[in-house]
Amino acid sequence: MKPCSVCLGLNRLSVEDDRWQHGIKEDRTVEYSLDFESSQLSASVESGCRTCSIVSSGLELISRNLSLFDISRAYRGRFILHPEFPLEVEIFNDENDEEEDAPSSARVRIQFYTLPGNGRESEGKGEGGSFSAARDVPPELSVERSSSIVSNWITNCRLNHQACAASKSGANELPRRLLDVKQREGAAVVLVEARDNADLHVEQYATLSHCWGKAQVIQTTKQNLALRMQSIEWDHLPKTFQDAITIVQALGIRFLWIDSLCIVQDDMLDWKQESVRMAVIYSNSYINIAATGSSDSHGGCLYPRSLKHIVPACTVKSFAINTQQHSQPTSRDIPKTPTIYVRPSLEHAHKRYSTLQSHESDLPDSQTVPLLSRAWAFQERLLAPRNLHFHPSEMVMECNSSLCCECSGLDKVVPQTRHRSLHLESFDRSDILTTWLHVVEEYSKLHVTRESDRLPALTGVATIFQRKLGCGYLAGIWQDDIARGILWDVTRYESGRSKRSIRRHDPASTWSWASLILGVEGSSIIFPAGHDDTFQVDDRFSFLDTDIPFATTDSSLVMPTMESISLSGVFVAATAHPYSLDDLTWKDVVLVFEQDIEDIVLITVTDKHRFHLEVPKCLRFGNWHYS
Repeated sequence: MKPCSVCLGLNRLSVEDDRWQHGIKEDRTVEYSLDFESSQLSASVESGCRTCSIVSSGLELISRNLSLFDISRAYRGRFILHPEFPLEVEIFNDENDEEEDAPSSARVRIQFYTLPGNGRESEGKGEGGSFSAARDVPPELSVERSSSIVSNWITNCRLNHQACAASKSGANELPRRLLDVKQREGAAVVLVEARDNADLHVEQYATLSHCWGKAQVIQTTKQNLALRMQSIEWDHLPKTFQDAITIVQALGIRFLWIDSLCIVQDDMLDWKQESVRMAVIYSNSYINIAATGSSDSHGGCLYPRSLKHIVPACTVKSFAINTQQHSQPTSRDIPKTPTIYVRPSLEHAHKRYSTLQSHESDLPDSQTVPLLSRAWAFQERLLAPRNLHFHPSEMVMECNSSLCCECSGLDKVVPQTRHRSLHLESFDRSDILTTWLHVVEEYSKLHVTRESDRLPALTGVATIFQRKLGCGYLAGIWQDDIARGILWDVTRYESGRSKRSIRRHDPASTWSWASLILGVEGSSIIFPAGHDDTFQVDDRFSFLDTDIPFATTDSSLVMPTMESISLSGVFVAATAHPYSLDDLTWKDVVLVFEQDIEDIVLITVTDKHRFHLEVPKCLRFGNWHYS
């Protein structure tokens, strides 16, 4: 039988397969698409195509119940197939919206799926075999549902993931303090001393990643520390903390670490000592609860599901399609329960975890996941063995080996994000140093409330790298890779959404990438030499000395200071002229070199009191050899 001329039976190997387009997505999966117009779909329904009828009914349900598009108006669309994934249909409200750079709000993706294990999947697959199984995502998330799903994910991780078992630290070091969340009268929790406490047996503990935001956060101070050790009343805790406690209790975990309560916030010595131990605190945790969708401690983890990145925003809700009305009645048509469901696609949310754009500010859901734009959370995410994200759309768990999500869309995707970069056992020294450059490039896109935290918020990650490298850590640059590390630059991308500028942080070592405040949205540090395999360090360049402590765990490193490094290399002199004779500030200058040179870095020579612009120097760090 000749397939439908509109959907081609959703068979990409049909006789008219030249109409199918294909491409590689950001997560490196293959996507096939087939264009259609609403008039063609309607005509196909009238002609009796069962698949087109199911799709048409599903689109009508979404239009009527969620108002994501108006099905009564003409539209263009495309069928989208991924091997082993449910069918998705993308709708364009305007014919120009099919361009790749069209705003995501102008495009709506709808998913058609069956529930796994209902015994009806064979019918659900329909003519084209593409209405495959996915899990349901309810509009509301309860602690009972979340703990059941997460327990299964963790069990699978512990039993089947060798990389996750190998990554567990053998030190079993504990944070200095933990919250004992054992259920007790009054629902209160207690702050306890955990380290070197022989009376306290801690088998497991969880951690919390959350945005402090602009709201007042409950904190432990020198004045209330003794009271916190006696009791913290439930009503005094913000919703995010309450939800995290409820979740870890349901998972059977007794202890929880929360930064604002487990570190004495007005005790600088305590803050320094615990800040440099972030590698221990998060690496040795059992699971990290990430309040990904909350902008402050009052947002919580358990809230109604929504797709906030599309216009208009809508709830995550599924609708059953009555497939019986699209079938010819026979004696076999006994079941009356619909087997095919339709809902808004969660594909945009998945990009946050399945692609290299893990922390990009221009992803569709960037405004709905504030935690992932924070520098401290970046470190926590890299260090923890498992991260349980409460995304506005669904729960997602990352571990060292795989991804899991409620709808199952991420379960078969190989994660491409750099957040697993800390598992360096199989890397050689060169790969480890290059990985560090990539980590800094991603980290530099993120925000800190206080610019003085720029290096401290990466100390835990640096500690993991130093264990493997065994060399000096110089304000974000490794001594053994100083040539590439000091050849940093700033991306020039500007989104137009921010008027903030790029400026220096004072005090900070100006030769380090960490000295810059990247106030322009979308700007980041980049290491050109880290992306060029032909780069070689010049034979005449060498590192001589520094006044920076060797260890990343030195508590003096958590506060920025003006520190120096001594380098040796070949210098070339130049004469500086003001770009305009009227510019007395010498803000813009023109350099005239004494000889033709390439691949050098301009060094502004200072004596701590004034700039010497008369004879700036250029230091050759290395050579790029082009074939």
